[in-house]
Amino acid sequence: MREIKPLFLIALLRYLYPDQITAQYIKHYFLLSFVFDARNKVPVKPYPACPDQGITFYVRGDLFSEIPGIKVSEKRARSVIMGQNTCRHNLYPPNDYIMFHVRFQPGAFYQLFKIPMTEFIDQNIDAELVLGNVIKELNEQMANTKNPEDFQFIFERFLWKKIGQAKDFIHPVDKIGGLILNCPQNFRFETYANLACLSISQFERTFTRQIGISPKFYARICRFYQAYGLKQQCPHLSWLTIAIQTGYSDYQHLVKDFKQFSGNTPNSLITESEHAPERVLGYTDFSATGLFHRI
Repeated sequence: MREIKPLFLIALLRYLYPDQITAQYIKHYFLLSFVFDARNKVPVKPYPACPDQGITFYVRGDLFSEIPGIKVSEKRARSVIMGQNTCRHNLYPPNDYIMFHVRFQPGAFYQLFKIPMTEFIDQNIDAELVLGNVIKELNEQMANTKNPEDFQFIFERFLWKKIGQAKDFIHPVDKIGGLILNCPQNFRFETYANLACLSISQFERTFTRQIGISPKFYARICRFYQAYGLKQQCPHLSWLTIAIQTGYSDYQHLVKDFKQFSGNTPNSLITESEHAPERVLGYTDFSATGLFHRI
């Protein structure tokens, strides 16, 4: 009788949430740990453009990634600052893997560290090189922690110090990224510039510095990813229905965004996503309410 090889031996996936104070800066934490059977190759994770910026800690195992459109590949550092993705990435995790991702609220990384997010577009830059020894210490503490769910506490001790050092108050423009993220189909330059108490040109410059890209482009990525997540959560919905519900004028405009931001058609991207590691492990990682993550 033929032996059936198990795909994985151990798996853990958790969304962890900050308290009320840190929630001003952190949207959520994402913890993923697995050990795949060594006789099986871990599936590739297709990662299209998405409205997610933060710091990712690769606690165990080396992650490799590539941008297939321009054939750029890299081995990720132990921890990286993740900027705004505007194109498709393919991620290649190892068989034995633990990662911890800190997803910042839109614009919050800039508020805390005062580094323009234009420096990080489509990049995952070594966090130790940017933020120094404090990140090296976090890497070592996480590597020596037996319970991965303690990663949140380890990171928040560092975060509380940064929040205490922050001198600026929350300005109206700081909230615009979150408004666009939650309802990208309602984006209007004049409306959001008025909410930010800025002229249109001032609003665009300030937003681009905080997020990395223009508000209009950010709204397009948010809308695309909302459609992608809705199909994952409600596969019975037709693409035309999804296009209408997420604010596209017609199905063809939705297809255009899918090709630009994922390098593939809507159905092909969904098919690829079904083979991603977390899907093989039995987890669903999308919801219409916006729980996005990367591995």
